[in-house]
Amino acid sequence: MAIIAVAGDACTTTAVALASAWPASEDAILVEADPTGGDLAAWFDMTTSPSLSTVVTRVLDGAWPEIERLTRLADSGLRIIPAPPRAGEAAQAVGESSRSIVTTLATLRSPVVIADTGRLQPSPATHPFVGSSAVTIVVHHQAAQSSRAAAVRLQRLADQLDAMSSIPTSVVVAVIGATPFEIGEIESFLAESVGSSPVVGLPVDELSAAVFGGRTGVSGRRLARLPLMRAARDLASAAEHALSKAADGLWRGTR
Repeated sequence: MAIIAVAGDACTTTAVALASAWPASEDAILVEADPTGGDLAAWFDMTTSPSLSTVVTRVLDGAWPEIERLTRLADSGLRIIPAPPRAGEAAQAVGESSRSIVTTLATLRSPVVIADTGRLQPSPATHPFVGSSAVTIVVHHQAAQSSRAAAVRLQRLADQLDAMSSIPTSVVVAVIGATPFEIGEIESFLAESVGSSPVVGLPVDELSAAVFGGRTGVSGRRLARLPLMRAARDLASAAEHALSKAADGLWRGTR
């Protein structure tokens, strides 16, 4: 089981950071599966095709070598499959992925697939990449304007996590922003509300986000030292640990 779904707030930036921080000893591919339309082709200054729409159209049998042939290599070294920029085409491509490529990607040992799935759906299992993921990273941006607003959003986050209980996926929560609640407080609240899940803090880092969005003039060495990339390594570690546990559970269940 090799799909890590990234869903929720700022999930494209988070997915790019996670893929960029994935351990060098592992292979990773970033798949943009946001049904509202894709940004990655523009962010990486690429043509819009081939895209996820191309993959689901051409790879009818879901064969990995055919999927791999349609991946794109960004200047940063990331391998990606971007979503079409228009919402209608993107939604259709995401829907059709369940018929062919998702099953193949979910059963690969390598590469690990990091899928940007957009905002978390009311019924998460309806998204094929979330429904087939070994690990889902739910990204939550704290409402910094007031503790009351942040508390309401946390209650909604708990509802979203509760809705995921029917999916056989391990959940890691990534919280953007250090205020008004500390990570330990959020972890305790979620544990009492819906059960324990790892919670990793991510900083509000506008420069890293701008670089991922196409800003030039920032070297790879400097990017690696920025707060978001440092935190993304912690997130990658948490996701890798959850992935290892999921794979171990699958192996034990098939003995």
